[in-house]
Amino acid sequence: MERNTLQRQEIIETLESCYDHPTIKELYELVNKKNKNIGQATVYRTVKSLVSDDIVKRIDCPDGVHYDYRKDHYHFYCLNCGKITDVFLDTNLIDNLLSASNLNDIKHINLVFEGICDSCKGK
Repeated sequence: MERNTLQRQEIIETLESCYDHPTIKELYELVNKKNKNIGQATVYRTVKSLVSDDIVKRIDCPDGVHYDYRKDHYHFYCLNCGKITDVFLDTNLIDNLLSASNLNDIKHINLVFEGICDSCKGK
């Protein structure tokens, strides 16, 4: 666990206020707008630590890695426009799937549904 520096807190607050699942580059740009003294390496290192400490969720998508401060849900990735949408599933469903598979020591679940979103289907 990394100590809670001002830079770390600013990165957390930026992610917390962000609902569009930024990439690390997008997150750096957002942080840099608020505080030019936080370097790119600091953002990359801090986000890696936040993921490791299970504070931030890493989302692996076809277009790269995105990040989310909220961890109580899963994601849908549009293969056409790249938009990521939150998907809320019944936690009992996930628990039942895991227990049926005898998978008891799960550390991380990265469940991303892929398809075409309603906006792109309508075009």
